[in-house]
Amino acid sequence: MSRQQPRRTDDGQEPDPRPMSRRGVLRAGAVAGWVGASAGVGWALNAGAVRSWAAPPYPDLVFHSPPLTPYVDELAIPPVVTGDLTLAAAEGTHRFHRDLGTARTWGYGGQPYLGPTIEVQAGVPTRIVHQNRLGPHIYAADVDTTLDGASDLDRTSPRTVLHLHGAPSPPGSDGHPMATFLPGRDVVYDFPNRLEATALWYHDHAMGITRLNVCAGLAGMCLVRDQYDTGRPGNPLGLPSGEFEVPLVLQDKMFNADGTLGFRVFKLVAAGTWEGGMTGDTVVVNGVVNPNLTVARGLYRFRLLNAANLRTYHLFFADRMPFWVIGNDGGLLNAPVRTTDLHIAAGERYDLLVDFSALPPGTQCELRNDEAPPAQSTVIGVDVLPRVMRFTVGAAQGVTGGPPASLRGGTDQPAVLPPLPTPQKVRTVTVSQLVAVRWPPAKMTLNNLRFHDTDIDRPRQGAVEQWDIVNTTDDEHPIHLHLVQFRILHRQAFDATSYVLLNPRPALGTRWAPPVGPFTLGRPAQRPAAWEAGWKDTVRAPSKMVTRVLVRFPTADELGFDPDSPFLSPDGETLQGYVWHCHVLDHEDDCMMLPFRVVD
Repeated sequence: MSRQQPRRTDDGQEPDPRPMSRRGVLRAGAVAGWVGASAGVGWALNAGAVRSWAAPPYPDLVFHSPPLTPYVDELAIPPVVTGDLTLAAAEGTHRFHRDLGTARTWGYGGQPYLGPTIEVQAGVPTRIVHQNRLGPHIYAADVDTTLDGASDLDRTSPRTVLHLHGAPSPPGSDGHPMATFLPGRDVVYDFPNRLEATALWYHDHAMGITRLNVCAGLAGMCLVRDQYDTGRPGNPLGLPSGEFEVPLVLQDKMFNADGTLGFRVFKLVAAGTWEGGMTGDTVVVNGVVNPNLTVARGLYRFRLLNAANLRTYHLFFADRMPFWVIGNDGGLLNAPVRTTDLHIAAGERYDLLVDFSALPPGTQCELRNDEAPPAQSTVIGVDVLPRVMRFTVGAAQGVTGGPPASLRGGTDQPAVLPPLPTPQKVRTVTVSQLVAVRWPPAKMTLNNLRFHDTDIDRPRQGAVEQWDIVNTTDDEHPIHLHLVQFRILHRQAFDATSYVLLNPRPALGTRWAPPVGPFTLGRPAQRPAAWEAGWKDTVRAPSKMVTRVLVRFPTADELGFDPDSPFLSPDGETLQGYVWHCHVLDHEDDCMMLPFRVVD
């Protein structure tokens, strides 16, 4: 089965089939330099993991999906489920595009791909019986048994565990990556839902294979409702509801010629070897390639989730039509923020209002993206994905009146966001890569530690801390903390070269998190974008910058449970605490995840 399909151009046409284009020559030269300089940048090729390339120069270094016409399939809307649930993870078949064959996929709750939208009420507990009914892994050939937690058994009997991302969940129900269980078993999760109305998402979190399980389809949205944001017509906030509130789960995929799912990106890396990050070449929304949504002439609410393995998206309408951001990971902003563009990293959610009321029937609005993939991906030929989806304006009349003037602080509205707190402690944490003359080329780490090292962070219950997230790498990393919501203080550039040279890093396994203050540059700190001002649980940490966030760690009384209570995994192992990690799923699987405990 070949994935050596012709690359698509931006207009969907096949490029000139000549054996070597100027772009190919440049790319091959760049890759030669990239490989030759591996000792300096951390990308070294090992003969046991990297395929030989028989006739260099070789311009096609990455796999490609078959050419697909955009906007020919309508957006699929997941069903909504409520109350206590039995949620099975199981295999199905799914067609992502009308011109693709059916693919083996995974889904939750009877869905062949992804899962239903779970709707819960704030403060009303929910119990989910999670069943593992998975068969052989869809990405069996891509399981890397050198990663912590992964084994050959995952190819035939894949483990799973359920994480409700963004929720303050008891330790035993949080989806700890070591609390996995095998096919044929059931595990009960209890969610107190003690939080404001917002959009969460649920997904697999199995140690060493999260990137594969989520990419196969194990993800879905969860909408929390309260007395203000009821999700029903006539809600106090005046927000669109029903058919005018639409979840948008954004991903990128790689397809084989027959429509089945591929995972590998770089042709020179052998199957079963971690390769740094799955960057697909086709955008999928709610399981549909570049879908179209026919909309009424009125206001819509879109609950946007980036469920990609790696990609950050910079989204905008092709005609730069404005829209409004009304909320993010942890709930509503004080008032709608008018903008024409938005960055969204893996794991982040944004709550959007788009007004189609002034557009004549037949108008087509393209949602576009111009965010480049990381440099290591770009140099081997991974491209920007410009097309996301299209909205076609119909003749029907929708919600009128435009966005509300405010969302907090008024009559029948929640309280305004509190001022930024004063931290009682500043905690420095580092994001780094360890160069290795082997493949994989770099070990992704937090604080220079491995998952089972014991020198972990132990914030106290009730404490307010400032976390200085120091990113020494060349890539942006979205950092996610379980259990808590936080506020972004600012981002600031620092001299990463001097920081590393003047603070020699010890051997892997010894904590390395020197203060960054002496190395910050004189440029003004960058305040968060207006649409980042609310509660967050995932934050973009750009390359060579320190991203500062303010976190208050809740008490047991506030949570209704002890966050430091030990619990048993389904296999009987005693576990304790939560985790924080990079939400690039491939990085999370390669050691960029650490436990932390919230102690009394």
